[in-house]
Amino acid sequence: MQRPVWVGSAQGVDPMSPEQLILARRRLCLGITNVGFWVVSAAFGLSWLVSTEYRRLDFGSLALLLAGVIAAQAVFDFIGGVVWMPGSPPSPMTFLRGWLRGMLGHTLVLVVVGCVGLLSLRFTGGFSAGILLATLALAVGRRHLLSALGGVVARDAVREGEAMLTAAVRDPAFTGGIVGFGRRAKILLPAGWIDTVPAAELAAESRRRRWQIAHGLQGRTLMLILIWNILGAFAGSMTLHLADRTPAAALLGHACWMTLWAFASLLVLPVLSRQAVFAADRAAADSGPGLRAWIKRFPDVVGEDGSSNAAVQTVFYPVPSAGIRLHQLGKPGAGVVWGNLARTNLYYSWATLTLLGRAVHCNVGRPVLWVYPPSA
Repeated sequence: MQRPVWVGSAQGVDPMSPEQLILARRRLCLGITNVGFWVVSAAFGLSWLVSTEYRRLDFGSLALLLAGVIAAQAVFDFIGGVVWMPGSPPSPMTFLRGWLRGMLGHTLVLVVVGCVGLLSLRFTGGFSAGILLATLALAVGRRHLLSALGGVVARDAVREGEAMLTAAVRDPAFTGGIVGFGRRAKILLPAGWIDTVPAAELAAESRRRRWQIAHGLQGRTLMLILIWNILGAFAGSMTLHLADRTPAAALLGHACWMTLWAFASLLVLPVLSRQAVFAADRAAADSGPGLRAWIKRFPDVVGEDGSSNAAVQTVFYPVPSAGIRLHQLGKPGAGVVWGNLARTNLYYSWATLTLLGRAVHCNVGRPVLWVYPPSA
């Protein structure tokens, strides 16, 4: 019999089954391949723009290119959403119905963002203003996009006197998040957790999220992501002289450049995001029971638990393994907590015309997670 394997460094963590580990590794390879495909494609796109006569590029050509992009991503989405889907994979027809809804909604959002970007280019000479407007619209409309793309309605609920939102989602990796900003913010939990997670553990996760709301982490995260993406757009406009190009060529150049910029964020932001997880864990542990048991349960709930390889853990898993989270409970906190930058930017990267938010291993083929990536 094959022995179960623990991922992480702390003792007492419930093991993931061999099947879960194999599936998690396959999804990681799929995500790396998917992201790599679009990064290489973006690099080729930029090379073509700077070395050929771009003035022949028109919006008809861009429409054909968009159709090709949708077709190429569909292959990755099918593998991630059916072949290597954790839990009970949907039938191909069930997947197709949900995927078509998500794909059409996501494509429409990108088209609107592209139009806003072109207006920004025309009136300001760059795409930064367009990213600002698109990001704010995505922040306000996130709950509605969850319904539009995923067919999931976030409903008001009250649990132990606390107002919250719940959403009935089949995908086991859906963890919800925080909806709104400031005093009006509410935690969003999967409806299935209410019935299956022990009360003390669910209360611990609620405390983690209330601590994030109380410390304004969602607003801080949005601000830092805005700064990151606007700086990237400004650098791209200056480097590629986008204001001097035709609108179609400028839009393509912007999308390719921001794909590479988003790839850089996938390498840099997870390191900063991990401190927010540790800080929320410490706060929940100090204010009540259930946190340690919840951390041990969490990998089995979402179907992944980081990696035993330190480099892979650091780069590809903004949510650290259960072993690392338990180990960090006994250590002093960092001076500055930046927030859940890495996986939050997967959603807000829509405003920069990149598909990388759909291509990473946790999201590929799963429309609900395009809006709310798994987080802790």
